[in-house]
Amino acid sequence: MNRIIQLCFALFFISAAYAQYNLVWQDNFDGNALDQSKWRHEVNCDGGGNNELQCYTNRQDNVYVKDGFLHIRAKPENYNNKGYTSGRINTANTATWKYGRFVTRAKLPRGDYLWPAIWMMPKDSVYGGWAASGEIDIMETRGQTTRTVEGTIHHGSGWPNNVYTGSGPRNFNFDFSEDFHNFELIWERDQIQWLVDGQVYHTQNLVRNFYGGRGANPYNDVRQPFDQRFFFILNLAIGGGFFGGQANALNAATARNWPVPEMVVDYVRVYQLGANPIPNPVPVPSQNVPSQVQPTPAPTSNNNGGNSGACAGKCGGQSCCDDPKLGQICYNPSQYDCPTDPTNNKNYLCGKGLGACSGVCFDLNNYICKAGQIEQKPAGYVPPAQTPAPVPAPVPVPSQANTPAPSQGNGGCTGCGGGESCCLDNRIGRVCYSTNTHTCAKDDRGLLQLCGKGQGSCAGACFDSNLYKCNNGRLGPK
Repeated sequence: MNRIIQLCFALFFISAAYAQYNLVWQDNFDGNALDQSKWRHEVNCDGGGNNELQCYTNRQDNVYVKDGFLHIRAKPENYNNKGYTSGRINTANTATWKYGRFVTRAKLPRGDYLWPAIWMMPKDSVYGGWAASGEIDIMETRGQTTRTVEGTIHHGSGWPNNVYTGSGPRNFNFDFSEDFHNFELIWERDQIQWLVDGQVYHTQNLVRNFYGGRGANPYNDVRQPFDQRFFFILNLAIGGGFFGGQANALNAATARNWPVPEMVVDYVRVYQLGANPIPNPVPVPSQNVPSQVQPTPAPTSNNNGGNSGACAGKCGGQSCCDDPKLGQICYNPSQYDCPTDPTNNKNYLCGKGLGACSGVCFDLNNYICKAGQIEQKPAGYVPPAQTPAPVPAPVPVPSQANTPAPSQGNGGCTGCGGGESCCLDNRIGRVCYSTNTHTCAKDDRGLLQLCGKGQGSCAGACFDSNLYKCNNGRLGPK
């Protein structure tokens, strides 16, 4: 099987798997106040049961939302007989989930004995007190090792007979305190996976008994306790058992010199299989046509080169594709097509000359879409007769001489043959592709994504770089 077929099948299966997940809950932290309908503050000075050194407060000094970001900030100060304050929020009273994809885009703190965490706890103690009813740590790290994160689950009998299983510290080739990264958990019935920027770094099989061998066994079946509903927690702790015997070495002088004493969160999103979706978190805005260009509505068509769905007339003389993944996208028909996918009768923006099958673009010269599968074209194949759609007259595209091209690269990906290039896509891994139809675009976070030729990438979505720009993970008109 050649590399193009491998790519098509890999994209098909991955796209199909992810397409089943619908966005069911999110907080983009828009505005300048924490959404009390989604989160509640935890206010206590009990040290989290780990001999931590902080008091958690609900003060603006410790937890605040500004300019579209949540800030959880640690401070050295005397407060209720503790030497430090910080913040912890959760969804215990507002939202809980059993299984799903949980994605948090965050920038982590840097400083001795800072302990940021993105994690989950059970809604109900079905199997007993902590940790018999489970705990899922999506991400935690230590502020002095900012190239390392880890994922863990806690289980077994109640404390002190509890145990844990996890990845242990995993090193990455970047500093998590210098930029935003996606911390993701995919929790399914039979396994949990931990990911950073779309790359799996640890997998835990759930088809096993999680009794730890100490104390009474609270479980009578596999998957327990990770078969119940859990809620979300974001916090920044200070010191405690996570640092071993060194935890008490922190002093106020060291804390006053923490380089980055806060965790900053861009968004939290939850996806579930087959659930009713809420609107796409990265909507593509409609294109405003410059006043000096008179819009000429193009004929409506669901075929290549025309306008699809509700797009008609929204792009002036250019064509518009009502893509279910990207939204309404204006495009140059000399470079792209908007084929109708026979599996769902929807349109997808693809490179020129490509078709769509189950949401995946494919080469019409060599392959066909049959019953939702991409198959090699049989010898002598004649496609079903179709009525050709009217094609709008080409419109000159404004000069892009002063507009930088979207940053591209391959992430060190090599080994493709037949004149193909290689892209280390942050969602699907290594893929080989033709530069005639696709590009390996680098988004605003420095992550690579395989997109149509001439497109850019923004927070995991491909877009027409002639018409839009990406700013802090959000698309806007150029």
